[in-house]
Amino acid sequence: MRYLFILPILALAACEQAAEPEEVLSTPASIDLAGDYRVAGIDGAPFDENYGIALSVNESRIWWKPTCAGQGVDYKIYGDTFKTIDPPPPEEPRAVCDIGYPDRLPEVWQALENSDTIERTPENGIRIFGGQRSVTLFSQ
Repeated sequence: MRYLFILPILALAACEQAAEPEEVLSTPASIDLAGDYRVAGIDGAPFDENYGIALSVNESRIWWKPTCAGQGVDYKIYGDTFKTIDPPPPEEPRAVCDIGYPDRLPEVWQALENSDTIERTPENGIRIFGGQRSVTLFSQ
């Protein structure tokens, strides 16, 4: 009699094991952008100027030094999605230095603001692109 009680439980357990596994969707790992970079290309063309543009990056901001020049953008990365975001207003007025910056630096900011995708290049650089604009960075 005890066996009659156990048989339905075993049958139910066998059915549960035979069920199809659920498909697991995974998002690609986000690129860790923190570090120091040089601009290697803008809009698909090599950056071949007689000067370089160096950028510093932390987990939420890309900037050109010195920081008092106010040249930079805040960003977020989700998988392979890149997005610039509006920074929060400063709590206190910051010191601003009057310094010239590289002529093509505004092109970098414009390209980043139009971009929506980030990827690693075959040369181990970083390409941020979208909206027919792009910036290619190489680690320094």
